[in-house]
Amino acid sequence: MIRRNKDMLRLLLAALLCAGLGAAQISGTNETVKSGVKDAAGELGLATFSSALDSAGLTDILDNKGVLLFGSGTFVVFAPDDEAFSSLAESGIMENQTELKRVLSYHVAWNDGIFENISEVSSLRTLQGESLAVNSTDGLKVNGANVTRTKEYDSGTIYVIDKVLVPAKSSSQGVVEAANDLGVKKFASAIKAAGFVERLNGQGLMGIESLREGPFTIFAPSDEAFDKAKTALDSISKKEAGTRTLLSYHMVDASALINRTDSNSVKTLEGDSLGVDATSGLVGGARVLRSERYDNGIIYVIDQLLVPVRLSM
Repeated sequence: MIRRNKDMLRLLLAALLCAGLGAAQISGTNETVKSGVKDAAGELGLATFSSALDSAGLTDILDNKGVLLFGSGTFVVFAPDDEAFSSLAESGIMENQTELKRVLSYHVAWNDGIFENISEVSSLRTLQGESLAVNSTDGLKVNGANVTRTKEYDSGTIYVIDKVLVPAKSSSQGVVEAANDLGVKKFASAIKAAGFVERLNGQGLMGIESLREGPFTIFAPSDEAFDKAKTALDSISKKEAGTRTLLSYHMVDASALINRTDSNSVKTLEGDSLGVDATSGLVGGARVLRSERYDNGIIYVIDQLLVPVRLSM
């Protein structure tokens, strides 16, 4: 009996040991190493491109820092190799942050799930606002530049190209342009009339750089949602600062995401919390339909107008 008990004890210990090892192995496989855009660029040997991202202030943007993400959106980054960048560096553009950001933004597109493989599309709208022609007939080409190699990172994919792409326009895409491109024209008109544009574009009060905010996550009701809520909108507009309060309830600054205390809610510019469920694509009960990036954040189109409690009384 004693020997049998000892055998049973050995078996039990072995089982526990195996379970512990199994758990350790599972825990190990679940650990993920974060890969940022600069990590991927470094592995591809894109030293100049990596440095340019820092100079233009685009690194955090391409790593999706500071915005609340819904769905499976990813970046498509066309990165000129160091040889291609040499001519651009000689022009002095690397010292001009505004111009450098405009040119680099022309090399970046946002894929909000419209395609799984880049060969499925013939053009891509960039963060700068213009579109790039994509051709995969004889190897992958973008605006005539050859894609030589690729690498995925946590927030997107880098496509190395053999020349720098130069945009035709001198302007970059702001919040109004992105909203209009998404078809939320009534929201675009509302934020313009309420004086939100400079703030959302990160220009800072009176253009003072140190007072800039963002990036912003913006929930823009569709034009249909605005039409359905016309009665409520008319009532709210009669209240003191009613329209501004309503619109700011649809906006979230990066600082609110950093200081989140509840994983299911986020504090808006209006001051109240907004319930979010990024997994199911719901915010305040409204469904997220599509998205687009702009210079200082991301805009999500939603199918309902969100009304804070203070304005519904």
